[in-house]
Amino acid sequence: MKLNKYKVLFICLAVLFLNGCNLIDGFLEVDPSKSTRKTIQTAEQLDMVLARYTGFYQENPDIMLASDDYAIRTDINSAMNSGYSIYQLVYGLWNEKNNVDTRYHTWGKEYGKAYYANLVINNIDNVEGEESFKANLKAEAHFLRAYCYFQIALAHSLYYTGSNGDELGITLKQSTSFEESVARATLKETWDFIEADLQEGLKLTKPFKNKDGRNQNWRATTASVKAFAARYYLYRADYDKARKYAEEVLREYSVLKNYNNPTEMYRHSYVDKYTINQGTPQQEVITVYYPYTYPQLYGEATYVLFAEWSEMLYMRACYYGSWWYIPSKDLLDTYRTDVPGEDPNNDLRYYYYVLPDFGLRYCEKTTRGRQPGYCQFFFDTVISGPTTAEMNLIIAECAARNGNIADAMKYVNNVRRNRIVSAVYVDLTASSQADALKKVLQERRREMAFTMRWYDLKRLNANDPANQVTVTRTFYPYNETTIQTGETPKSYVLEPNSRHYALPISEDEINKSKGEIQQNTY
Repeated sequence: MKLNKYKVLFICLAVLFLNGCNLIDGFLEVDPSKSTRKTIQTAEQLDMVLARYTGFYQENPDIMLASDDYAIRTDINSAMNSGYSIYQLVYGLWNEKNNVDTRYHTWGKEYGKAYYANLVINNIDNVEGEESFKANLKAEAHFLRAYCYFQIALAHSLYYTGSNGDELGITLKQSTSFEESVARATLKETWDFIEADLQEGLKLTKPFKNKDGRNQNWRATTASVKAFAARYYLYRADYDKARKYAEEVLREYSVLKNYNNPTEMYRHSYVDKYTINQGTPQQEVITVYYPYTYPQLYGEATYVLFAEWSEMLYMRACYYGSWWYIPSKDLLDTYRTDVPGEDPNNDLRYYYYVLPDFGLRYCEKTTRGRQPGYCQFFFDTVISGPTTAEMNLIIAECAARNGNIADAMKYVNNVRRNRIVSAVYVDLTASSQADALKKVLQERRREMAFTMRWYDLKRLNANDPANQVTVTRTFYPYNETTIQTGETPKSYVLEPNSRHYALPISEDEINKSKGEIQQNTY
C-alpha cells in the first residue's frame, strides 16, 4: 500500500472524528455517570456517537488467555523479568476463586460500548432527522449491542445447548439508566435477546463501500452485520443460516489479502537487536524482524492501518496491554499440519506473525529467554473482527458438516491459496467428511489464532464429540497476590463442557453492583 493512501484515509477519518466530537458537545469525552445530562436533539448527534470507532474496536484478552492458543509455562515464568501476572492466571488457569482483574475483562469493556448503543436506541425515535437515516442508526445500534452481548456471553456464561436455559446468562441492559437492574438474565433469555437484536441489525441498508469506493469497516454495514450473523449462527450450530449469511457477505465483498504479494505483506526495516549470553565468553546478537504491520506510530496511525486492512468486514481487535501473545506448542504445531514439507515457514501466517525470539523483549537475555511471540498490529493488537477469510472458512465448515466435501475444500483453498508460499502451494484435499471437517477446523485455528479459539472450543465441546478438546496446563500453585514458585507444579485441566467455560466475573464488577450481579458457580 502506498503512503499517500494512508494519509488521505487518516485525514478523512480525523475530520469525521473531530466533527463528531463537536456535534455531540463533548458527550463522549467523559465516562458514563449519573451526572451525564447532555441534551441530544438530532440524528446527526447520535450518528457521531456511533462514529467514535476508537471507543468500540478494542476487545479484552480474557478469552484469549483462557484458550489453548496461549501458553502458560513454568519455564517462561522463570525466564520472564517479572513472571506472569495474577490476572493472567485467573483466566489462563480457569480460576474459580476471586477474580482480581480490574482492567482486562470483557464484562466491563463491552457493557461500556453497549451503553452507547442503548443511548441511540432510547433516543432515536425522539430526535429530528430523515427517517431512513434514523432507521439505519437504530439498526446499527441494535447490531452493536448484539455484538457486545455476544462477546460477554461468550466469556462469562456457559454454552447454550437449548436444554440448560435456566443457567445464568448475562445482564441485559436496555437503557442508559443507572437505576436499571443489573441482575443476570437466564441463558435462554440472553440468547433470545441477542438474536432479536441481530435481527433488528439485519435491517441495516448501508453498503460496505461508500460512494467514494472506500470500505466502511469501522461502522456497521450490510456486510458487517451479515458477517456477524454468519459467526453467530455457526456458534449456535445452525449451519444452514451460517452459510447463507456468509455467502451473502461474499457476494457483496470477497477480497482476500494475498500474503505472497510483496505490496501486501513484507518485513519492515525496523528491528530489535538483543545480545544474549550463552555462557562465558560466548555471546550472540539476535535480530527480531517485525511484520509489515509494525511501522505505524503507536496511536492514531494504528486506526488507519486497520481501516486499510482489505479483508476486515468490521473493525474489531483483541487488545492485550501486556503485549506478549505467547503461542502454545499446540498452536505452533498446527503450522506444520497440512503445510507443504511440514515447514511452518511455508505458511506465511507463521512466517510473518510468529517471531521466534520475541520473548527477549520481556525475558532475560539468555538462551532461555528466546521464546516465540505472535505479532500483528503493533504488539498489543490482533484482528478479531469478521473477515472475508472467516466467511470462506464458515462456508467450508458448513459444507463439510453437510457432507459436501468438494465445496468444503473449495472454500478452504480460497484462503490457503493466499496464505501458503506460491512456489510450493498445492490444493488441500480430503478423503472423507470427517477428514474435510478436521482440515477446515485446523485452518480456522491457523487463520484466527488467539481470537476465535475460545469460541471454537465452546461450540465444538458442546456440539461435536469427535472434535472435543481437553486443555491441560502445568504450572505452580498461586493465590491472589503470589505465584508460589517454591511449590511443586500442578496440573490444571479444562474438561469439555466444564463449568469453567463461563469465566469468573471480576469481583470489582460484583462489588460495584452491591452484589446484584451473581458470580458464576463451579
